[in-house]
Amino acid sequence: MYVDMSAAENADRTSSQADDWRTADEAAAQLPEHITPPFQKLIDSAEPRTADALRRQVSASDAEWDVAEAERADPLGEARYCVTPYLVHQYPNRALLLTTGRCVAYCRYCFRREFTARASGFLSDEQIRQALGYLRTHPEIREILVSGGDPMSGSFEQLSGLLTQLRAVSPQLLIRLCTRAPIFAPELFTDELITLLRAVRPLWVIAHINHPAELGTAQRNALLRCVDSGIPVQTQTVLLQGINDNPDILTELFHSLVCMGIKPGYLFQMDLARGTANFRVPLERAADIWNALRTQLSGLSLPQFAVDLPGGGGKFPLSALILHDAIVSPLHDGRFSARGIDGKVYTYPHA
Repeated sequence: MYVDMSAAENADRTSSQADDWRTADEAAAQLPEHITPPFQKLIDSAEPRTADALRRQVSASDAEWDVAEAERADPLGEARYCVTPYLVHQYPNRALLLTTGRCVAYCRYCFRREFTARASGFLSDEQIRQALGYLRTHPEIREILVSGGDPMSGSFEQLSGLLTQLRAVSPQLLIRLCTRAPIFAPELFTDELITLLRAVRPLWVIAHINHPAELGTAQRNALLRCVDSGIPVQTQTVLLQGINDNPDILTELFHSLVCMGIKPGYLFQMDLARGTANFRVPLERAADIWNALRTQLSGLSLPQFAVDLPGGGGKFPLSALILHDAIVSPLHDGRFSARGIDGKVYTYPHA
């Protein structure tokens, strides 16, 4: 599998040597910069405006050193919920495993950039043992998010060993493999990998895709290899200023994904990570974009619009908040009135 040697060579950072990410101080962290050949090919083949939208996602800029007052090193408050050094148990039925601090390539808007800036290597055997021990004693955890960093930045042996051990915890533990690799490194989706992913099902690939121009031939083939092999794929997309903050761009992306048999899962409002304000779309405009998407996409193609509440409040469905604004008369006597997508008011009667 792909290993970001440029990041690895910048410091002696292994899982056992890296500082604990939960104790990050308030000094700005230098996120590594790396663009993979497949993603560079997408940039080079795109028309100028689209090429810039792709390039800005992975190219460092001076704006990253401008830290807004509300921005934090741990914007999601994940440190509050750590139960082992790299296992986060925030929601009752699911947990998050930070497998590595390395990524296949580095997104400049990353909400976990303080962790990935340390570029710590894949989990050690002892760290995996601690996480597995917790999962075995907490059967209420029905889903495990395998994230990082990007777990696909580890070796095949590392990923295979981890997924196989997670599957041994319970045959009903749902594994979510969270990765940007289908876009940054589609060549990783080999027969060997597909065989592994099939063997440890139930497993979903949660692919991070922001722009329809990211769906080049190689990227589509990687995603379709999963779908055609019976591995379900759901996506998450981050709403980014000057990159995809346009209903037509997002409509094209989400419709294209559904046509491939992939479910658009989340459209995320940017988290308050340090140095990312230049990517953040104002909430009022974000609401307008999502309302426009509601008129252009079916329920099958429309993702949930959400944000992680700053400091550890968890995911909040902004889509519900926006829809609430359409309510003219709240639920009363078993009925309510709401404004439809045509602007007219409609009433749902008592049963």
